[in-house]
Amino acid sequence: MSKIVFFDIDGTLHYSGIGIPQSAVKAVNQLIANGHKAVMCTGRSKGMMPEEYFHMGFHGMILGAGAYVEYEGKVIHRELMTKQEVQTVIDWGKKQKIGIILEGEQHGYYDPDNHDDYYVAMKNKTEVDCETTLYPISEAVDVAKWTYHHMDLDLKPEIEEILGHKYKGTYHEPVNSVEFVPMGVNKAKGIERILEHTGISRDDSYAFGDSANDIDMIQYVKYGTAMGNSVPELLEIAPYKTARADEDGIEKGLKKFGLI
Repeated sequence: MSKIVFFDIDGTLHYSGIGIPQSAVKAVNQLIANGHKAVMCTGRSKGMMPEEYFHMGFHGMILGAGAYVEYEGKVIHRELMTKQEVQTVIDWGKKQKIGIILEGEQHGYYDPDNHDDYYVAMKNKTEVDCETTLYPISEAVDVAKWTYHHMDLDLKPEIEEILGHKYKGTYHEPVNSVEFVPMGVNKAKGIERILEHTGISRDDSYAFGDSANDIDMIQYVKYGTAMGNSVPELLEIAPYKTARADEDGIEKGLKKFGLI
């Protein structure tokens, strides 16, 4: 019987500085060859994904931390911010002198007027890690979510209230950023939508992740696995663990479950 495996991207399938380890590519290929289903499940929006990722054989994708869900070419769920909401995010972020990255279905967008060293370094790192080019925020269209970089956490409730509590922020300590997604949207909800669509049992679901926005996903599936390089709060709650992403963690984890 087919199992279904959900893979986070950054820090899980992809590791900063080396990209996707060859062992992970081979492991995913073998997983699919063995008749199982593979689904990307990432905080990245569609415009932040290199084209090659869409040709790796994945059966489905959960993007924008659950704002966009697709399976075998069919869009199951899709949420976008309104133009006014996007403008509010931009105006407030500029006023607070916070670094802004908007994530859309076509591209990612940055603030070219912000020359803060931390922000410029983060923008450049994002382009390298995501293998993409960020465009000016004035060109932003079809935005699903956004991230504020180098943000004072005490300010988070303020922007959430301004936007009518329609969006919720998750703090990512390693990169000192706050990722905002629509309220009620998370990776676990995206997984639930795919399981309902495919009829695959939750008992046959697996997931690999490393970050704070993977906690819901790791807790939801039957076999939730934290990478060795995971943040402490995920390592604390994950029922299963594997090696670091850059130490063949995906391959070792899939072998441990007998999926490859």
